[in-house]
Amino acid sequence: MMGGLCSQLAALLLLVLPSSPHGAEESQDQTVFSRIIGGQDAQEGRWPWQVSVQKYNDIKDEYHHICGGSLISAQWVVSAAHCFNPPVPYSKYRLVLGAHQLLKPSPNQVLANVQKIIPHPRYNRTSFVADIALVRMKKPVKSTKFIRPISLPGASRQFPEEKKCWVTGWGRVEMTKHLPEPKTLQQLEVPIISTADCNKRYNKLKPNSSLGPEAVKPSMICAGYMDLDSPRGFCKGDSGGPLACKQDGTWYLAGVVSWFRIRKVNGIVCSEPKFPGVFTRVTAYDSWIQKEVNGAGPLPARLQLH
Repeated sequence: MMGGLCSQLAALLLLVLPSSPHGAEESQDQTVFSRIIGGQDAQEGRWPWQVSVQKYNDIKDEYHHICGGSLISAQWVVSAAHCFNPPVPYSKYRLVLGAHQLLKPSPNQVLANVQKIIPHPRYNRTSFVADIALVRMKKPVKSTKFIRPISLPGASRQFPEEKKCWVTGWGRVEMTKHLPEPKTLQQLEVPIISTADCNKRYNKLKPNSSLGPEAVKPSMICAGYMDLDSPRGFCKGDSGGPLACKQDGTWYLAGVVSWFRIRKVNGIVCSEPKFPGVFTRVTAYDSWIQKEVNGAGPLPARLQLH
C-alpha cells in the first residue's frame, strides 16, 4: 500500500486488465510488494495490529512479503485465504509484527513462527467467497505500543455507507514503481460503498464466467473510490490486510483485502480506477473466528486506540 497506498489502493483498482477480477495477492512464489496507491506514509505505531505475512524463497534464501494481516489476539492473525493457496509447509511462513519499514528492521518489531494456518472451509478461489484465514503463531506475542490487536466487530455491527475507514499495507506506489526503500507502511482513507452500488459498478463489465452477476456478495464489503480523477487503490501484496474502521473510540477490523478489478501493465497487477476494492466482511465470519480461536483464550475486548 503505499506510496499512495498504490496511489490510494493503486487507484484502488488502478489497472485494467480487460475485465478480470483478481485476488489482491496471488500466493505463488513471486516477490511482489503491493503498495497502496494514492496513500501516504503511516506514522510508526499508528496501526499496531498490522502484520507482514512473509514466505521463504528457497532460491534466494530469504523471506519476502506476500500479504498483509491483522493481529486479533496474542496468538492469532487474520488474513486472506488466497494468500495461502496453494498451501506450503507452515515452516515456509513467518509473521512480522510491529514493523514500520520492511527493509529497515527496528527494535519494536517481532518475528513469529507459524504453528497453524486455517483457511475458511467454504473458501472459493473462483468467487472469493469466504476469502479469510486464521494464522496461529507458535508463541503468543506481548502487547506493546507497536504491537496490539485490533477489535473484532462481532456479528451485528454495521459500517454504514460513506463511512471513512483506513486500508494499510506495503506495496507499489504506482503500477511501474515499487514501494521505495526502506518500504514504509502506507495508509489510505477510503469510504465504505454500499453492496448495491458496488455491484452496479461491477455489473457494467462484460459477463465474467468466474464471478457472474452480483459478484459482491453479502459476506463482502466494498470500499474505495469510483470517481475518475482519484487514482487510489492497491496492488498485489496488500491482500489479507485490514480495512480498519473507528466507531465510538474503538478500532474494528471491518474487512480483509480480498479482490478487485485489475489492470495489468508489464505483468504487474493492481486495482483499476473507478472500481472499489472488495473485502471479506469480518462480521459475516464472527462465529467461525470465535470457534477456531476459542482454545487460545478470550479475544481482546474493546481497544481504545488513537
